[in-house]
Amino acid sequence: MASLKVFISSTCYDLHSLRGQLRSVMLGFGHEPIMSDQAEVIFDPQIHTHTSCLREVKNCDVVVLVVGSRFGGTIIPKALEQIDLEKISDMSRSEKFGEGGYKISITQAEILQAIQNGIPVFAFVDSGIMRDHLTYEKNKNKDIIKEIEFSSIDKPETAAYIFEFINFLRLRNENNSIFEFSRFEDIEIQLKKQWSGLFQRLLSEQRLKITDGRSIDLLSSQIADLKAAVLGSISSGELKETAKGAIRFRTLIDFTYSLINEIAPEKFDTLIKSNAPLKQILSELGIANFVQPDRTMDRSAAYSSILINTNGTHFLIRIPLHRIYRLLEEWNDFKELGEEAKSAIISAVLDSRTGRTTPLITHFNEPYIEGSSEAPESAVNTRDGEVSFLDYITTQDARKELIYNSLTSFINSDPVMSKINMDIEVRSEEVLVIKKTDDKDMKYTFPYKIFKGTDITTAVDSILSRMRMAFS
Repeated sequence: MASLKVFISSTCYDLHSLRGQLRSVMLGFGHEPIMSDQAEVIFDPQIHTHTSCLREVKNCDVVVLVVGSRFGGTIIPKALEQIDLEKISDMSRSEKFGEGGYKISITQAEILQAIQNGIPVFAFVDSGIMRDHLTYEKNKNKDIIKEIEFSSIDKPETAAYIFEFINFLRLRNENNSIFEFSRFEDIEIQLKKQWSGLFQRLLSEQRLKITDGRSIDLLSSQIADLKAAVLGSISSGELKETAKGAIRFRTLIDFTYSLINEIAPEKFDTLIKSNAPLKQILSELGIANFVQPDRTMDRSAAYSSILINTNGTHFLIRIPLHRIYRLLEEWNDFKELGEEAKSAIISAVLDSRTGRTTPLITHFNEPYIEGSSEAPESAVNTRDGEVSFLDYITTQDARKELIYNSLTSFINSDPVMSKINMDIEVRSEEVLVIKKTDDKDMKYTFPYKIFKGTDITTAVDSILSRMRMAFS
């Protein structure tokens, strides 16, 4: 049975006794400790020992870092070539570590190697060093800093290298937790708690994944059975195509019928069979803009949109904004159908609209009071040469707006995350989240990629999943 390989990273001379205790605990856990001073690193005779240590880190599952009073040996340049320092520096808001004359020790390089390879790091710093670190932070930009001798640091000339490395760790975008310790038992207790918690989460997520998967499979099976039963009862090929079209375009027809019937019912037959783009049809109906409702006032706003009319009134649409965007794309396929197919599909959908308890679209004869989650003002009016939302939605800024609205909606409705004080900024390829606490603000970045509009929901789900893990 494969065991967890735990790389123990620290200076050896001053922490020899603690490393021995840590090794005993790892073995007691049933894990395999990897320690350079215990001949558990393969030292290739053709390369430097520093390079061998960095290579061994990549073969481990987790790294436990212990920062004591000593800086240790400076890593040789040849070994440091394994690490992309520019890429690593982007993972932290630290300004000085690794720049200019700041040296990097072999212990620090081991951690950089782990970070570069996505290996979790559990960092422990001596409580005395953490106290001196606070003093360093308050004075590091003063000339007097070079004259201060910190009692926790073995060699005064290495103090800045150790303290800036701590800054690099605590200012990382993720995995930036640092645990203080004054005795070995503090390390042992924290590792037991952290690893036990991660194991419990793994089991819970696996259990939920299996349960959700079964529910989805069952629902998909039931839907497939229903479709097969309905389509199987239709003998005509043309009727089958009509049935398939009614299933595919049901929401599109429902949306366009409801909207046209509210604004200009006499134009329904002409517009619904038009070959013009849907955004052009909406503009002809006097639609100026779509915005997301203010989710802080109503959690159900995640599933709705606001449609602004040029006459100053507005509509509430019970379709989420990202779904409307997909309807614009679906219209391109619908308008390519023949006239008979369109008529059959429209009739089939409209005949099945009975029994709706809540109208899809509700008209309000008053201006919409826009909240903080409104679309940018540049996307409101087309008469003065500005870009309408229907054109704007295909741009990168529109996608950022959709991601922001979706994230804030789900966060506000989540019982745990809604209690966290945070600011969110959606950038081109990442989301910046600033978690505010009484002590300090912590920044996290969550990268994402959007290849097409229909990927927005997937991107939001991925970001939310990583946010939950980071904040738990």
